[in-house]
Amino acid sequence: MAETSLIEEQNKIKNLEFSKEVKKILIFSGKRKSGKDFITDELYKRLGGDKSVIIKLSGPIKTHWAKSKNLNTTKLFSDGEYKEQYRLEMAKWGEKIRNENYGYFCRAAIEIK
Repeated sequence: MAETSLIEEQNKIKNLEFSKEVKKILIFSGKRKSGKDFITDELYKRLGGDKSVIIKLSGPIKTHWAKSKNLNTTKLFSDGEYKEQYRLEMAKWGEKIRNENYGYFCRAAIEIK
């Protein structure tokens, strides 16, 4: 799922029926290239799409930032040079938003569903 597009992520979330019967929420945090995508993808494969969903905070951060800067959202979701060109500025912007409203991107990620 590391290379899954935002639209595919949104569709997976939409297809999963959220209920009041949620048993566990797992949160993975770490530095770049630390294996977050790898471990969450493995868990998703084992649990299956009918019992689990992956919600990434990077989605709303990249989407909102790209819209505010009129950038190519699809390229920001890639592992290419385009994303690297904007990484530092995007990180600073995300930190500024979180300092103003720490739950902003969490809510945005959940609303994508």
